[in-house]
Amino acid sequence: MILVYFACAFLVIGVIYRTKERKKIYKPTFAFLTVQALFLVYTVFNRDATEAGIFTYDSLGIFFFGILVLISFAVLYHSQKYLDREDAKQTGLYNMAFVSLCASITGAYFSNNVTATWVLIEATTLGSALLIYHRRTERALEAAWKYVFVCSIGILIAYLGILFLSIILKHQHGNMSFGSLAEAIPTANPLYLKLAFVLVLTGYSCKMEFFPLYPIGIDANHSTPTPMSAFFSTAMVNLGFVSIFRIYKLLFDSPVFPWAQNVMFVAGFVSLLVAAIYIAQVEHCKRLLAYSTVENMGIVLLILSTDRAGMVYAVFHVLMHSLVKSTAFMRLSVIGRTYGSYKLKNLGGYGQISGVGSCILILCLLGLTAIPPSALFISEMYAFSALSSNAVTLILVGLMICIILYFLCAKLLKIVYGEKPDKPVSVEKEDRPTLYIQFALLGIFFFFGMYQPQWFMDMIRECVD
Repeated sequence: MILVYFACAFLVIGVIYRTKERKKIYKPTFAFLTVQALFLVYTVFNRDATEAGIFTYDSLGIFFFGILVLISFAVLYHSQKYLDREDAKQTGLYNMAFVSLCASITGAYFSNNVTATWVLIEATTLGSALLIYHRRTERALEAAWKYVFVCSIGILIAYLGILFLSIILKHQHGNMSFGSLAEAIPTANPLYLKLAFVLVLTGYSCKMEFFPLYPIGIDANHSTPTPMSAFFSTAMVNLGFVSIFRIYKLLFDSPVFPWAQNVMFVAGFVSLLVAAIYIAQVEHCKRLLAYSTVENMGIVLLILSTDRAGMVYAVFHVLMHSLVKSTAFMRLSVIGRTYGSYKLKNLGGYGQISGVGSCILILCLLGLTAIPPSALFISEMYAFSALSSNAVTLILVGLMICIILYFLCAKLLKIVYGEKPDKPVSVEKEDRPTLYIQFALLGIFFFFGMYQPQWFMDMIRECVD
């Protein structure tokens, strides 16, 4: 079935390429997303089935594929509104890149083979670069080339880690599946395991947006059209997380797991430090949310550095972050269109322009700052509880998070309550479906903040086991 899914993606890309009327371009894209939703249903009813030898519909892949399907529909609708002034050629390229990105990420979510995952992650780089260069400006060109260059280096570093994993399997005649690695790792050379893990972690940090290769994600979110920033900061970040998580989980029963925990802790701590330092200097609201992503991924790494129970809360945090961060970027797409700018100095008085839109932005802020009933409060409280044994670490982490939250609140609230800019703004009637989509995503997010169904948490535990 997954091969049929890929075939549909190629077919839709071809149809979009041949479509010359802008209004008709979104129809095949929507059709593909509908096929994608049906494919999600198929994976749920065929859980743990393996197809084409290298794709397995496990709980982890299904969870993140479900988030991708949900956000894809929302991003497509916002893109249609956001890009209503684009010509047919630009709109066609945008949609082709979007479809290819969805297909590549989906394949990587379900890949049960380390090498296949690596290939599919590399494929996402090309589609992403095309979206980053969508505006065809000098800054967009610079960001696109930088993205290709840095991501290629990151993927190359990760490939070196995969080579060390292949050495582990050399004398066992196993393939590069995660199952074969799980059997080989407990008796593998610890040095090879350490080198493989640190290289994979460093390489895939360009996708998950944490230290050290986080800057490329900041620039990508700055330059790409805002609805697609919602996709980059969720589906793409989730791709990096899933790829790293599958390797990290294999190390649990190996002698190097305590060392891997320390590596996770250092990467997460430094990511928080970087976010705390640079978020104070940000004067662009898209970059502001991008640094918030760096903060949240740093928290995820800290949670992963604790114990096996921490893995459950890490998956929960990433899933919930996807819902609130995508909504925040979608609201920014409306705000940017209203003011004609994303620079904070040009924004203000949004509460007088759109009361409902301001309400959505404030709800997003409450969610990102992990204030109850934010779903992120649950996982962050677990992080603080797990780190409480070391008072110095707890204080430093708490201080950095407080700094980040202060500047996040100060700058986003300025958009709502600050003075209106001198230049006139484009006040348009709020599009009702846009509001419904954003409230729906926030509704799901806050629902899980107040109530976590047993079946939901059991499925997350299956991702860890």
